[in-house]
Amino acid sequence: MSTDADELGRVDAIIGLQRGEVDGAVVGRIPVADHTRGAGGGLRGGVLLTAVDAVGGLACGVASLPNWIVTTNLMVRIGTLDHVGPLRLDAELLRMGKAAAVAAVDVRDEGADDRRVAHGIVTTAVLTPAGGPPRLTRPVQLTPTSTAAPLEATFGIDPGTGPVTVLRVRDGIRNRWGILHGGAVALLADVATTRVMGGRAAAADTVLHYLRPVRTGPVEARCTIAGRRVDGAVVLVSMHDLGNEGREVAVASVTVRRK
Repeated sequence: MSTDADELGRVDAIIGLQRGEVDGAVVGRIPVADHTRGAGGGLRGGVLLTAVDAVGGLACGVASLPNWIVTTNLMVRIGTLDHVGPLRLDAELLRMGKAAAVAAVDVRDEGADDRRVAHGIVTTAVLTPAGGPPRLTRPVQLTPTSTAAPLEATFGIDPGTGPVTVLRVRDGIRNRWGILHGGAVALLADVATTRVMGGRAAAADTVLHYLRPVRTGPVEARCTIAGRRVDGAVVLVSMHDLGNEGREVAVASVTVRRK
């Protein structure tokens, strides 16, 4: 029988993330593994977004108890694309209100003298789940057994090229409410925007807005190049749930750098 901690750690296991409470703060740690490495040589952008979402979300979640949270907006600025690893993610709760919680996540490369490599802001909505919040032992420690399966296949992302990329929803990437994990949406944005560039490219700065939950799928990501720059482009991506009348479920703006 799976526990609430197991459910929270499903996506953590795919990307190799460990997270938990340390001296009253929420801290995460993630290696740079072969199956999560991007074209820039370090952790790929979508995986970094997923880790920031998970660590910042845990900080907001434990602060909201006895309620819980879902992510509504995620913004990550990535300074460097080459990482030694492991990366350490330190969350700081910025705001805790009745309806929303916000956390900042600072990302440093422990293998490169604690060099700062990224910074993120996670905005969440505070909800009262029908079954209550996850049953977790405090201080929380989530250390799932890591897997090294091919990343895109594990997240249900179809092979392909061009301006449209499809993700097929499966149970292993749903959260405890049965909706598509926010990290899967972040990775879809990464894969879709780098594919539209037609070659080796890496997703960097990203602003991602979650508009509505995905329960059915498949999810189609449609990309438009908004502007080109010397080192890449700014790509807009609109994601739609084809199993729910094609409704738009998320939008993102991603800076994609050519490698």
